[in-house]
Amino acid sequence: MEIIICLDDNNGMLFNNRRQSRDSKLLLDIKNSLNGSLTIFPFSEKLIKGSEIPYEMLSYPVSGNAVVFIEDRGIKEFLPAVHKITVYRWNRVYPADMSLDIDFSAEGFNSVSVCEFEGSSHEKITKEVYER
Repeated sequence: MEIIICLDDNNGMLFNNRRQSRDSKLLLDIKNSLNGSLTIFPFSEKLIKGSEIPYEMLSYPVSGNAVVFIEDRGIKEFLPAVHKITVYRWNRVYPADMSLDIDFSAEGFNSVSVCEFEGSSHEKITKEVYER
């Protein structure tokens, strides 16, 4: 399983039960990197629905080859099945009341690539890929 998450520079994910930010070029990058559909939680449907990304709602158990976009919860519960994590960083610090619940290196993930691209609402978005 692969997980995709968006984080600020302090690993923040949510503030007041809302996503910190959104960007149409980030969504395009996700769409272009998919080989199939994106698996999402109901929280993300409004964001993904208008993006032309093929998606399906998460159902348990999660299939081993699923690509799961997570915005509104920790990822630790999924770790036994995860082999890849793609992180999009906003390169800003936003207010956050929910942050990422793991440490990549402590969980055995190694950085395999880092690239930057210009977003539609962000001067720079950094895409980090971790694998184990």
